Amino acid sequence: MDAEKAPRTEAINKNISKNQAVISGFSAVKYALTNVQAAFDDLKDKSDFLAIKASTNQANVFTPTATSSAAPANHSVLVTQLAQEQRSGSTQSYATSDQSITNLGNIYINGDTSNPIVVGTATPAGVVDAINKSEKGLTAQLVNTGNGYKVMVTGATGKANSFTISTDAAGLDFGGISPSKPQISQSSQTFATGDTSIASSAITLTFNGDTAHPIVVDPPTPNNFVTAITNANIGLQASYFGGKLSVRSASGSANAFSLYTDNGSSLDFVEKQSAQNVSMTSTLQEAKNALLQVDGIPVTSGSNAVSDVIEGVTLNLVGTNATTVNGVAQATGSPATLTLTNDVSVAKGKLMALVTAYNDANSLLNEVTNAKSKLETYGGTLANNSTVRGLRDQLRAMVTGTSSTAGGTNGTGPAHSLSALRDIGIEVDKAGNLKANSVTMDLALNFKFNDTVTLLSGNQEDQKSFDTAASGLAGDASKLLVTMLGASGSLTTETTNANTRITKFQDDLTALNDRMEHLLARYQKQFAAMDSMVGQSKATQTSLTGTFAGMMAMYTNK
Repeated sequence: MDAEKAPRTEAINKNISKNQAVISGFSAVKYALTNVQAAFDDLKDKSDFLAIKASTNQANVFTPTATSSAAPANHSVLVTQLAQEQRSGSTQSYATSDQSITNLGNIYINGDTSNPIVVGTATPAGVVDAINKSEKGLTAQLVNTGNGYKVMVTGATGKANSFTISTDAAGLDFGGISPSKPQISQSSQTFATGDTSIASSAITLTFNGDTAHPIVVDPPTPNNFVTAITNANIGLQASYFGGKLSVRSASGSANAFSLYTDNGSSLDFVEKQSAQNVSMTSTLQEAKNALLQVDGIPVTSGSNAVSDVIEGVTLNLVGTNATTVNGVAQATGSPATLTLTNDVSVAKGKLMALVTAYNDANSLLNEVTNAKSKLETYGGTLANNSTVRGLRDQLRAMVTGTSSTAGGTNGTGPAHSLSALRDIGIEVDKAGNLKANSVTMDLALNFKFNDTVTLLSGNQEDQKSFDTAASGLAGDASKLLVTMLGASGSLTTETTNANTRITKFQDDLTALNDRMEHLLARYQKQFAAMDSMVGQSKATQTSLTGTFAGMMAMYTNK
């Protein structure tokens, strides 16, 4: 039995193993080609290349970030003022963080008595805790000044986030020190140069209403105005900058001044900052908006992260570059340059990923078709397989062929002078692998970027696999790979056929086992019958032997 069954079983199992190896081989090929498809997919849409690099020549003023929706360009940015948050501190100092605040009651923000902040524990720490839990957009903390604790309250940046804070108790109020400031007045008019004539005749200035001691500017030019103010010795400083005349007093409210001219249409002054003494104010720091100019257009922002001016770009403001004259920031200075360029490193990385994926697939195809391969599991599993040879030819054509959007020899096509991967630095070596020519690739990406995008993507976006429009080299390859790897593709067909053959061979093996079992049962039945006949023959033999022995005894009297 075994002599008949063993060779047939071995032959069937060998065929099953062979087809299982085919399935393993095609599974490995499918995996490798899926990686190639993913690499082409990463190059088939125009948006796959839209990566923008943002930089500035004044990183001490702002740091830029950009998304793919930004466009390559240069912009000028002049920052006059940073946005800042309001800070208010308690005027009182407390010996400890848990010192009791008598009759504290509630805290009110912006005078809103209908929605007070209820302080559960009437201590500095309790005040901080209550404010932080109030969801009023404020942050409180205790500051150890070295002479006790103060409660510091901070709002969000931007003028719109200014706030007032008040309490029911005299034991807690908020204030800060405002330094003394000078008065600063600036001309309403702008003058081209320091020698520009302000008026057709001399201008008379009246300081603090003193008509008895007029200041005469003759000839009436900005430079002569500065000289006249200086020579008058009235405690004012004058300057001409950025087309404007500025006059500045000493600090303190006692130094406030008025300055009138007898020709207001030609020269008059607007107060930009009032003179004031050192005083207690409700804030330690005022909330301010960021003020800047982008390409000469004034911009106001409540945040230092300015993201709604240039599409796809956020300017993170960290400093100013506007010129300050007598303490006043001017709308002039040395603007920073924001440079937005195509980030070719992204496209280069995707091209290199294609090279890697293709070479991995090519290496695997070499192993599965090599009958002498030492590669475990997959080596030699598809030797002499015609389907694999066809797949290899198709794969090679994807990287060596001409793009459907190629420029052609005369450079008049969509991609102009670019026709194939070799034109953008991806070449085929003697072993059939891809290699990158970094010089050619860098030239294409830096100087023929748009043509490179057209060559690969056909300027398409999310094109469907059944769309027949020219898709570029990557787009066409992706569509072909969709077919190759799909349900009706040769890979699936070969795998299905191998599974069908395995099923047939397993059925053959089952049939063989069944036949051998039936044959064994028949042999066992025949053996039993034969054994019974042999037993009966032996009994008859014994009986006859006894009979003959008895007869012999009768005749011989023995």
